[in-house]
Amino acid sequence: MSEDKVSFNDALKKALHLGGTLFAVTAVTGIILGLVENVTSKAILQAELAAKNEAYRIVMPAGQNFEAVEVVADDFVAEVQKGTSDKGVEGWCLTVNSKGYGGIVSFIVGVTKDGTVKAINILSHSETPGLGAKSTEPEFYEQFNDKSSLPLKVVKGGASNPDEISAISGATITSNAVTSGVNAAVEYWQKNLKGAE
Repeated sequence: MSEDKVSFNDALKKALHLGGTLFAVTAVTGIILGLVENVTSKAILQAELAAKNEAYRIVMPAGQNFEAVEVVADDFVAEVQKGTSDKGVEGWCLTVNSKGYGGIVSFIVGVTKDGTVKAINILSHSETPGLGAKSTEPEFYEQFNDKSSLPLKVVKGGASNPDEISAISGATITSNAVTSGVNAAVEYWQKNLKGAE
C-alpha cells in the first residue's frame, strides 16, 4: 500500500472519529438543554400563574375563586377572570395592556359587579426608572382604589375631584397609559360583562 493511501485512510478515520464525537457531544448537549428548558419553562409558567393569582386577589379581595372568561376582541383587554365567592359573582379581573412611554404597561383592573374600580395591580412595564416606573408605587396606583366616578382623567398636581388621577411628576405619558387602560377596562365591562353572572 502506498504512503498516500495510508495517510488518506488515517485522515478519513480521524475525520469520521472527530465527526462522530462532535455529533455525540452536540446531541447530548441538545438533550440536556432541552430538559433544562422544559423544567425551567414550567417553573416560570408556575411563577407567572402564582403572581397573576396573587394580583387577582389584590384587585378583587372578595373573590375566592377566579375563572377565565372568553375575551371579546379588544385593543386593551387581553384576559378576563370572573371572581366569585360563596355569595356569587364579586366582580371581574381584567388584564390590560396599554402603551406607555417605554413600551407596554400590563396590569390587572378589578371591576366590581356594580362597575366600581376596586383596585389595580401593575404586572409588568418597561417605563423609565425614577419616572414612569413609579406607576408601581402605592402613591400612584392606590389612587384607583374604589373609583366609581368614571371615566377617570389625569391631572397635573393634586387631584381634587373624584374622577381625577394625579399624574406622576415627569411621567404624564405613563400616567395617561394606565388611566386610559383603566377606563378601557370599565368600558369593556359595561359592554360585555355588566349583568353577566
